[in-house]
Amino acid sequence: MFFANDTVSALSRYTSLFSMMVKRDISARYKGSLLGLFWSAINPLLLMVVYGFVFGVIFQARWPAQGDAEASFIVLLFCGLIVHMMFSDILTRSTSVVRDNANYVKKVVFPLTIFGGVVSVSALFHFLVSFVVLLLVSGFMGGHVTWHVIFLPVLLLQYLLFCTGVAWLVSVLGVFFKDLTHIIGFISTVFLFTCPIFFPTNYVPEQFQIVLAVNPLTYYVEAVRGVVAFHSLPTLEMFTTSMLVALLTFALGLWFFRKTKGSFADVV
Repeated sequence: MFFANDTVSALSRYTSLFSMMVKRDISARYKGSLLGLFWSAINPLLLMVVYGFVFGVIFQARWPAQGDAEASFIVLLFCGLIVHMMFSDILTRSTSVVRDNANYVKKVVFPLTIFGGVVSVSALFHFLVSFVVLLLVSGFMGGHVTWHVIFLPVLLLQYLLFCTGVAWLVSVLGVFFKDLTHIIGFISTVFLFTCPIFFPTNYVPEQFQIVLAVNPLTYYVEAVRGVVAFHSLPTLEMFTTSMLVALLTFALGLWFFRKTKGSFADVV
């Protein structure tokens, strides 16, 4: 395939480099803090408490077919939030990842495609920590895990492919359009409110269902929610369609990155 050479080069010849950069990227976020990596677990826990209090206690929000159990609503809400948080993290950091590593850009032999993978895998690490916190809170509140959770690695691989493609696309745009850094937060918010995180899909009027359908996060939000809370798997049609979208996004992102990376040194 057209992206095979770069992929093999970045993920096999430079495996140790890739691992080192991911570890450095994760640890750099908490460098100098008192609790260090523990913040990766504390942050989602605090976020769950805040959202649970605001929506479950103040707004008295309930999910259909979940009765009056506040715990169920908190878990369902956070299933969607952690999916979006990973995507938002990748969007935000991809805009400046090339410019932040300008010293590597000028090194001819350095595999620049690693940047997209580093950003995505680092975000995946924080997703997994948040997911463990979610399962612990769900269990504490009376929830339970079923065999459906074995689908999670497949779902995450699919999501990682999609997000890495997005990371490559956004990182290129971030090099040539520096204003992207200032509007990416708005773009992330649009994705947040146009997928069923705070509301069920069937609450959206029929004429606006297309908005949810074209948002690629909708599938992942509902799939994670199904695995954790509803003990169900996505349909074969949904899975196949989303896998094709993920693969196409991955391929397009890598192709675009390879086509433009030769100009990076003149811009950063």
